[in-house]
Amino acid sequence: MDTSGLKHTFWTGPWHYCSICDRKTKIAVMRWQRGLLKCTRCYEDWPLLGQREIGIAEVLGDGKEELAPVEKLRNPSAYEEAEDFIL
Repeated sequence: MDTSGLKHTFWTGPWHYCSICDRKTKIAVMRWQRGLLKCTRCYEDWPLLGQREIGIAEVLGDGKEELAPVEKLRNPSAYEEAEDFIL
């Protein structure tokens, strides 16, 4: 009989730290990618070298502006005459 009190569950077994995020993860769910042992959160599904960079460039090159400044901040001299507050 096992007297240690540990049951054989998912949480028992070997663990390792992810090479990217440094989270402690079970080795059974980790994967190798380009010489680094990565957890499932950090593993990228890009099979060839350079595909990750192409994917990032496509997302950044779509023309959308996130967090773009309002027109008043771009051209403050056009709003100097305007009365945009109440006394």
